[in-house]
Amino acid sequence: AGGTLSLCPVPRNKIVEVGTTSLGLAAIGSGFVSNVGDIQQLIGSIPWSLSILALMAVSVREIYYFGVEYKQECIITLLTLALMFDHNNHVPLTFPLCALGMSILAAGKLFEPCEEDLVPSNSEFLAK
Repeated sequence: AGGTLSLCPVPRNKIVEVGTTSLGLAAIGSGFVSNVGDIQQLIGSIPWSLSILALMAVSVREIYYFGVEYKQECIITLLTLALMFDHNNHVPLTFPLCALGMSILAAGKLFEPCEEDLVPSNSEFLAK
């Protein structure tokens, strides 16, 4: 999640660029640090929360770039991710619904031209 957020194109705004890169790198770093013995008890569910935030940011970016009418799987993902923030208490079916939304998003990326990811276009390539 952190790597995807760090590498994906975002709107040309310094605050957005710095924020998404920082969140992505924080998610990556916390994932590495959480695997070190005693530190895991100290930081608790911070890596989990950062990963959830990174996936939410990726979904919001997709909606911004392509429009809500073409990225309905991101709406499902955002709703289920919001229910998954608490690492210890999960609402039933959130994991499979989130996985479904992210899988549809990933499969759609296979058929989307790379240029479409660089500028907001509301999925104009579908109209061609």
